[in-house]
Parts: sequence; structure tokens; C-alpha cells
Amino acid sequence: MKIIKSFRKTLSMKFDSSGELVINAPYFTSDKTIQNFIEKNKLWVEKTKIKVLEKNRIFDFWEKFFYLWNEYILLSDTTSEKIAFDWTNFYLNIKHKNKIKEKLTEFYKMESSFYIKTKVFEIASINNLKYNSIKITSAKTRWGSCTSKKNLNFSFRLIMAPKSSIDYVIVHELAHLLEMNHSPKFWNNVSIFFDKLNLWNYKNHQSWLKINWSKLMYV
Repeated sequence: MKIIKSFRKTLSMKFDSSGELVINAPYFTSDKTIQNFIEKNKLWVEKTKIKVLEKNRIFDFWEKFFYLWNEYILLSDTTSEKIAFDWTNFYLNIKHKNKIKEKLTEFYKMESSFYIKTKVFEIASINNLKYNSIKITSAKTRWGSCTSKKNLNFSFRLIMAPKSSIDYVIVHELAHLLEMNHSPKFWNNVSIFFDKLNLWNYKNHQSWLKINWSKLMYV
């Protein structure tokens, strides 16, 4: 973080092209005041930093990428037209070096579609819930949603998270089929559905997603 003090009257912040946070502050502004200013704008800082890093990031071979919260190295080969995966590494034809982000996105969307749709059907069946459709989206501001018409939406980026955290989001949205709000009754249903999966304390997964969401937004 860089702090620049000058004869200005107000505090402001921005990110430079390298992704470093720059604070512009009046002379004699205390460190505590600056820290409080950053904390007050914490959400903006997190989201804007991701956008800046995304814009400037260059994807390359030998980098590590998440899948179900494990990191795997992307290796080059001469045969894989799409991302190939063997639970040890990712593989992609070296001629697609400039399309790594695009190819990763395709892989994540395919994998998330299979896992999420299978799990939604399983959990809905266990709890006798009826939904209309499932759509895999590119959303970055929310993990999932449920419409009044019982359509379920999930971000493909969930596939980078642990299975138990993905399952929490699925349970959360399925619970909205019964309660389109976040009332005590809604959270009670979430707890009941989650316990049936032998996954305890959904709040841990709720917190995990809030803490780690920025790590899963690089594609």
C-alpha cells in the first residue's frame, strides 16, 4: 500500500496498474484515520483489486489453478485441444497459450454443470423439493440464486471451492424453494437439509465463502 500526503482536504483511494492500493490523504492525517477509511471501504477495495488484477493478469503454463480447492499445475502438451485433467495436473496444447483463460473457463463451466446439477437433484430428492431449471452462470457477485419461478442459478466459479462449500450454496438455494427470504424458518430448513448430508454447521461454510471468495474470481 502506498500513502501520498498533500495539501488536499479529503481522503481518496485507487489502485495503480500493478494492483497496489494508493491512498491520497491530507497532511497530518493519522494512521488510524487512514486505516479506518480503508476498513470502511473494505468491500470496494476487495472487488476493485480483483478487477485490476484480472485486467492485467497473464495466464501461463506452470501456473497453479484451483479445482475443488486443490491446486494443480497447468502443463503444456501437443494433443489437448481442451483442458485435460487427471487429478495430478491440468494439460493443454501449447498452441493455445494465448487462450488459457478461455479454456479454463470452459473446463470450469463443464465440471460445475455436472457436479451442481447432480447434487441439486440428489438433495432435492432427499427433501422432496421441486425446482424448475438449473443454470450455470458467470456471476461474480453472488454464488447462487433462486427465482420465484423456482429457477436455480449457480456461478461456475463454485467448482473451485471445496465440495462441502458448494453443497452449502446448493442447500441454501434449495431452501429458498420453501422460503423466499432469510427468516429463522429459512435458516432452520438450511440446517436440516445440511445435516441430512452429514455435513455439520453450515455457518462454517458460509464464513469460508465470504473469506475466500476473492481467491476464486481470477477467471
